[in-house]
Amino acid sequence: MKTFTLMIVGAGMMLMSLNAQTRKEIIKQEKIAFINDYCNFSEDEGKKFWALEEEMQGKLKGIRKTMRKELKDIKDKGVDNVSETDLKKAMDNRKGYEQQLLDTKWDYNQKFIDLVGVKKTAKFYEGEIAFRKKLLDRLRDLSLDGDEEEE
Repeated sequence: MKTFTLMIVGAGMMLMSLNAQTRKEIIKQEKIAFINDYCNFSEDEGKKFWALEEEMQGKLKGIRKTMRKELKDIKDKGVDNVSETDLKKAMDNRKGYEQQLLDTKWDYNQKFIDLVGVKKTAKFYEGEIAFRKKLLDRLRDLSLDGDEEEE
């Protein structure tokens, strides 16, 4: 019986993970469609732009992962249990990682400009904000719908 229960729990966790991944993919596709329309990208521009944006996101993710890995020890121990020397070193390292993130974003900003021009690059950033707002509004609406059902 325990094995069966563990199998059910494991399958449920896999489904939840799959659903989260599926939701993430759906949101990503919605974002691409929204921004393609917002920026008025041609099909060719869109393909090239999103390949470049995906490349940038991969580099940013790698930098963030390295930064988190390096800071994990401090997080696990707690700030009060780490020497000031180690904390200072970690802060300096974090500053370096933050600079890498910023440098990467600016490098790709120029690549975006070279690919689609200044106006469409600016529209991309504006479109990202508009898409986030749209997502937050949708989440807020879902949350409010849930609150009304409880009353």
